Amino acid sequence: MRRSVWRSPASLGLLAGVLAIVIAHACELDGAASAARGDAAKGERLFATLPCVSCHDVTKPWPGGDICPNLGNIATEAARIIRLREYRGKARTAADYIRESILDPNAYIVPGASYRTPDGKSVMPKDFGATLTGAQIDDLVAYLLTRR
Repeated sequence: MRRSVWRSPASLGLLAGVLAIVIAHACELDGAASAARGDAAKGERLFATLPCVSCHDVTKPWPGGDICPNLGNIATEAARIIRLREYRGKARTAADYIRESILDPNAYIVPGASYRTPDGKSVMPKDFGATLTGAQIDDLVAYLLTRR
């Protein structure tokens, strides 16, 4: 009797690996789709007019920064951060991580003493969810995803 090729442990492992890659890619596409709602050019102008620019430098790579992390390569770093064991947020894509960081800065605080208040909270303002519209947040996310 011929044994099915999909019943061998190696084949099942390969199939599981391929499935994991397909699912991860689908999640990235979903994050990209949500970021596609935003306008990166509007986000860049918004970033420059909000307090963001007074604390974050988008011309230098992450982390760095005396007050807050540099965001010059935040899209790349966001994708890396969500895969860290220490990451406890809910984001599954770089776009979701950036959005989460804007709306809930305490979900993950980049290591660095100057990025925390004495009680261990993020120094980033926590009211952007109330002071910015959903479209503005989408625009900021779209802009920050261009920083690779």
